[in-house]
Amino acid sequence: MKKYYLAYDERYKKAHSEGILWFSKNPTPDLLKWIEYYNIAKQDKICEVGCGEGRDALYLGIKGYKVKGIDASESAINKCKELANKNLENVEFEVEEIISLDNSEIAKYKWIYAVGVLHMLVDDNDRNLFLKSIYNMLDRGGHALLVNMGNGEVERKTDTSKAFEIQERNNNSEGKEVMVASTSYRSINWKNHIKELEDAGFLIEKTINTQNNEYGNCMVVYLKKS
Repeated sequence: MKKYYLAYDERYKKAHSEGILWFSKNPTPDLLKWIEYYNIAKQDKICEVGCGEGRDALYLGIKGYKVKGIDASESAINKCKELANKNLENVEFEVEEIISLDNSEIAKYKWIYAVGVLHMLVDDNDRNLFLKSIYNMLDRGGHALLVNMGNGEVERKTDTSKAFEIQERNNNSEGKEVMVASTSYRSINWKNHIKELEDAGFLIEKTINTQNNEYGNCMVVYLKKS
């Protein structure tokens, strides 16, 4: 039986079969602020965990950054490679399910970001495995950015048994209504979010409440591996 969070692969398949992207091509503002905050050098390799259709990784690649994007969705990674069109030699994409990665196989990075990924993970164990994998992927002294839906107050979660149910949803690239998998979602408050991050071993350098066009209210965290 497929894990509930793989429902996003079905959503991407349907959107792409309709000739549209699920997300827009606009980069995440919080990612650009994070890069500016740490003055990340273009020669440093950055990893995007849960890159989706590649809007952020491709944007950074065009700007000259070295980026590797990974995602559990084969449909998403295929679209990333299509959009890169072999013109961006400094960007690479690979299908990887980070939750099940063997720690011995994990490459190390100084910089890692994940936008809109943790909020798809409903089960505590999945969230903990995800966070620990990111921690293990970081070099000592490395930094990570997490951006996820939520206002830091309301807690709710969807029924994971319904993640593959087909519903009408509005995509963000063209505003078109499409029948797609409903997927999964969980929001938690700041107290519980900070606890799960600290339990994974992270030092929390900054927490911010923001808004963006893709996700609405978001919780943004700057993390460090000591």
